[in-house]
Amino acid sequence: MLTRKQFLTMSAGLGVGVLLPEVLKAKRTYAASPRLSKFTESLPISYPISPPSTLDIAPGKHSFHSSLGSFTTWGYGGLSYLGPTFEVTRGTPVKIRAFNKLGTHPLAGSVDTSLHGVNASDITNPRTVIHLHGSNTEPDSDGYPEDTYLPGQSNVYNYNNNQEAGTLWYHDHSLGMTALNLQAGLAGMYLIRDEDDPIGGNGPLGIPAGAPYEVPLILQDHSFNSDGSMSFPAKWDHEFYGDVAVVNGKAWPNLNVDRTLYRFRIVNASNSRFFRLKLSSNQQLIQIGCDGGFLNAPVYLSKLLLGPGERADVLIDFSTSLPGDKIVLQNDAAAPYPKGLATVIDQGYFRMPEIMQFTVNRGAAVPKAIPIRLRVNNPLITKIATKPVRQRNLVLTDILNSNFQVLAMMLNAVYWHEAANHPELREQPKVDTVEQWNFINLQPFAHTMHLHLVPFQILNRQSINDTAYSAAYRATGPRKVLMHHAPGGDTVPYGYPPLDPTPYLKGLPKPPAANEAGWKDTVVVNPFELVRVIVPFGAKATANLPFGNSFTGRFVWHCHMLNHEDNDMMLPFDVLP
Repeated sequence: MLTRKQFLTMSAGLGVGVLLPEVLKAKRTYAASPRLSKFTESLPISYPISPPSTLDIAPGKHSFHSSLGSFTTWGYGGLSYLGPTFEVTRGTPVKIRAFNKLGTHPLAGSVDTSLHGVNASDITNPRTVIHLHGSNTEPDSDGYPEDTYLPGQSNVYNYNNNQEAGTLWYHDHSLGMTALNLQAGLAGMYLIRDEDDPIGGNGPLGIPAGAPYEVPLILQDHSFNSDGSMSFPAKWDHEFYGDVAVVNGKAWPNLNVDRTLYRFRIVNASNSRFFRLKLSSNQQLIQIGCDGGFLNAPVYLSKLLLGPGERADVLIDFSTSLPGDKIVLQNDAAAPYPKGLATVIDQGYFRMPEIMQFTVNRGAAVPKAIPIRLRVNNPLITKIATKPVRQRNLVLTDILNSNFQVLAMMLNAVYWHEAANHPELREQPKVDTVEQWNFINLQPFAHTMHLHLVPFQILNRQSINDTAYSAAYRATGPRKVLMHHAPGGDTVPYGYPPLDPTPYLKGLPKPPAANEAGWKDTVVVNPFELVRVIVPFGAKATANLPFGNSFTGRFVWHCHMLNHEDNDMMLPFDVLP
């Protein structure tokens, strides 16, 4: 079994022409979607509403573009695709009973029973479970991937919303089926409000809240068949990149905007694609919040990077734009990120240079002041001063077969079912303690790592000598696999726990970017990089935390590139009393 790094090293030594043909044989050829006009569809907007006591998860008929027909998709709360935007006030608990009313999967031809947890019955009798991403939630309501329920069944979710205002989102989290279920439509936004950002606006920051100037943007990429139905590979592949930008369920939409300040709540809900967003007008994106809530102060950006699962709270000032101006939200991120076609094994994926358009309405300009300080009633974010009780080294890798096909994406070279059944292979922090987690990426493209239950702070990033570290790490193995029928055979190349990376680090640590210096739950880990994060596992772990609960129980941590988490790049962890 080989890792992708080893394959690339071999390619460099033997010449790309020797090994690339075998890779191309193994790669799927993606058919292009039908040609669609850009910026002719109006952006659908789900303005925030109070969450209901019951929530249907059901099929509907949806058209992504006027040139495409209407086809079966899935949605929440009566919508044909995606779900309503919910808003709640901090500290006000919500109880929602969700009913699974799903039918045959819209992507039935792509249900891959070789993935863990996936059965043929998922085609006609699909499981679901909801994860409220970014929520400090009790384990029974967190959306554990095996806590799924079938059509005709329901589940109760208790959210006490005891955390600062922030941009959360809810989505399916079924083991082995998350990618397909999100692609089918199971995602929506969930906003928590507080004194700094009250429902209806009129807060101390003077920023929009609700209609018409606060707009949620759920970013995805899709592919379509010639008949206009959704297209997705029939068999699992390590990434998926569509060739059509979809925002709030419409292909390359347009939003007519007044000449004033807008607030956009943006979530990257794509499978694998990173977005590095910019405006064609070259005006700045003003980021005021990240995953877990407000930053200390606005960050003015020419470009905004969002990996899968990340969110951004962004202001755009259209008051200086002229009536009739057309401003395109552009994307210059390569796929796979960050080097795209320079990554030999990942040839042939699509770039996506345009996402949506803003058309400026007629009317007088109404400029609004940009707040200087974003935390009026909440404490300023300062580096966690409590010393971690433990450091954990967490390695991102994969396993290839002799034909250089990816068999599984892995964390710590441990399979999901191994960790689920063997506590010695799980991380087990104690409640109300602080730990440092070190994510080590040994792969030639970036990942986004997501931790359930609690937010964290990024400490720094540092390059690693991946060749030397991989060799030393491999020398700790092989390890006998503690499950039957593992994709890579009876052993994995590495021992457990992962090796200390300290002797293999290069250069000096780099602090997080200004727009990452807030509370995060999802972090980009670049190729051949170590990212250190500091994690408070409970409200009493240290001072000035943005959440109020200390829960024990089982949760998960995983890569938020959806095809990765569906094929073992997700593991459970236990918060112990």
